[in-house]
Amino acid sequence: MTLGMAWVRSIGSIRELIVGSDSRLSGGQFWDANPKIMLLPRSDCVISFAGDTNDAYPLMLQAYNAIQMFPAAVNRSLDIAAVKGHLIRVFNHSRLFISNPPRGQGTAPPDALFMLSGYSWREKTFRIWTLHYDPHLGRFTFRSAGSWSGEGQEQKVIAFVGDEEAVIEAKRLLVEKLRMAGRLTAGGLNMEPFEVLRDIIRAGCFPSVGGSPQLVKVYEHMNTVPLGVYWPNRKSNQITLLGRPLMDYEKVGWRVVDPDQAGENPRMQRR
Repeated sequence: MTLGMAWVRSIGSIRELIVGSDSRLSGGQFWDANPKIMLLPRSDCVISFAGDTNDAYPLMLQAYNAIQMFPAAVNRSLDIAAVKGHLIRVFNHSRLFISNPPRGQGTAPPDALFMLSGYSWREKTFRIWTLHYDPHLGRFTFRSAGSWSGEGQEQKVIAFVGDEEAVIEAKRLLVEKLRMAGRLTAGGLNMEPFEVLRDIIRAGCFPSVGGSPQLVKVYEHMNTVPLGVYWPNRKSNQITLLGRPLMDYEKVGWRVVDPDQAGENPRMQRR
């Protein structure tokens, strides 16, 4: 499984959408350098996943290809909400071509779910949807991320995917962190969800959650950038990008997050 999240970050009057995840794939072994967030051929959204890669990776690649071949989807004249509907239809259509299941068994339901996160130019706001398989309907459908209302005009908007126990713990830690800061019922979110993800990975309490944190940011100007992360800390000088530790000769062209100061430095750092 995994631990993934997407939330709206509020810094004064600036709002950003941040998508985060761990980087571990497991299946008889741990592989801690894998992308779980995919940038798409349009610059206003990303897709991420939790679950079995046998289901997740083919459908994510089909999502990428379906957008790339559709000019209105690529140039963003098709709003992200319409893209969401298109991708659900692509997922359901793709599964029609599964055949030859084990003898005596039907086609197994997919053990994967996805988050489509981005900026809607029609609604002038960030949107987060979880695309999941509903066994009662026998197909993929969606649910929208709810908002956690605070005082005034700000709202906390966040969604989680992943291992059920890890998600429960992440929510508990987030509530605890906000309560200690006196911001449980007032104000928006900064980088507290990332700090929760960081702490759960470091604690190593869930075998399915590990590797470096990976982050992608979506701006209101409808551009998406991946963020590097110093891991396991800034002192190591090791930069990871979308889960993979970079080699010595590789340079990252985007900002790099110090995992222990991410919430204190809105501009982050540049390598």
